[in-house]
Amino acid sequence: MVDHASITFFEQLYEDTYASAVLFVTRRCGDPAQIPDILQETYAEVYRVLLRKGRAYFKNPQALVLHIAKTRLHRYYSWKERLRCLVPLFCGTPQDEEEYENLQIDLDERSVEEQSEDRAQLAAILDCVRRKPPLTQKIFYLYYYLDLTTHQIALELGMNESTVKSRLYRTVAELRKLYGKDGTEND
Repeated sequence: MVDHASITFFEQLYEDTYASAVLFVTRRCGDPAQIPDILQETYAEVYRVLLRKGRAYFKNPQALVLHIAKTRLHRYYSWKERLRCLVPLFCGTPQDEEEYENLQIDLDERSVEEQSEDRAQLAAILDCVRRKPPLTQKIFYLYYYLDLTTHQIALELGMNESTVKSRLYRTVAELRKLYGKDGTEND
């Protein structure tokens, strides 16, 4: 049985290390669509270590989380490379559909039809962003998911801020051209 102190410790550890873990994984991940999976596996392993070894083992939680994230990245990519020769991977999987379904939208006063249209719209936008180069996907992820500024993203990815802005704004302009400023699809 897990004691309440361990759960509280894990929640605090998660809160304290999550932003740096996301940055670490984002910088090193070849496919931005895999970032959430790698982070989930990282924190699941951190939790298993906490249950096995106890809180005293976590002398430097930040370093341990980043070490586990690095291990997960290496395992994932070696597994992916081995499997690539057997099956074509990551081309519209059921996992993608599940991800679309899990998107949170404020739909309190909207009809089922409007909700369905919004989800389809978000899925189309996500699909459009996923067709962009991995670096552009990472910039989107950091900007819209972590709410980092373009300056912070440039520092984290080792790029010029103008390059970050250019990639971000060109893609946003393309999305607006495709879907209109208000989200309605243009033909």
